[in-house]
Amino acid sequence: MSDSTYSVIFRGDLQPGYTVADVKANFARLFRLGPAAVDKLFSGRPLAIKKGLRQAQAEQLVATLAKLGAQSSLKAEAEPAVVARPEPESVLKPESGDRPVAAQPSAESGLSLAPMEGYLLREHERARQEPVQVPVSHLSLKPAEGNLVESSERKQETPPPVAVPDWKLANHITGKAIFKVQD
Repeated sequence: MSDSTYSVIFRGDLQPGYTVADVKANFARLFRLGPAAVDKLFSGRPLAIKKGLRQAQAEQLVATLAKLGAQSSLKAEAEPAVVARPEPESVLKPESGDRPVAAQPSAESGLSLAPMEGYLLREHERARQEPVQVPVSHLSLKPAEGNLVESSERKQETPPPVAVPDWKLANHITGKAIFKVQD
């Protein structure tokens, strides 16, 4: 297939060293777009900037976007394939002894996916917890000065005995001292 076409895909990723404001300004200038249209390009979802390009044109556009600070990629456009509608079964048929695989949720099965924000359980499905009341009437606050622990509450420790050698000092006027340590 010599006449294959390509799309240039952009997700909002930036080249190192570029800021979002600079790249948005470059996009607005290159494609002659307003600020609202440029913001849609930086949504994080893959968007096709140009479709139906030959490979050389697509590579040139990717290089131009890279110079402007945007990371983009090429995607080969394929012929639209005929999609067969799957049978509405809850379990797909296993192949040669494999375990059954669950089918994707559908509207017929009554299954749905929870939205990404909020709680996974509905309000009526959540267990109600009554707030716990803790009695605190017996507690009091101590003034900010002094020690927080009363002297009667402290554990009284006796200091360990210290053996001090008997040093005899000679004349305190000359500044010489004689030390005698007993063996």
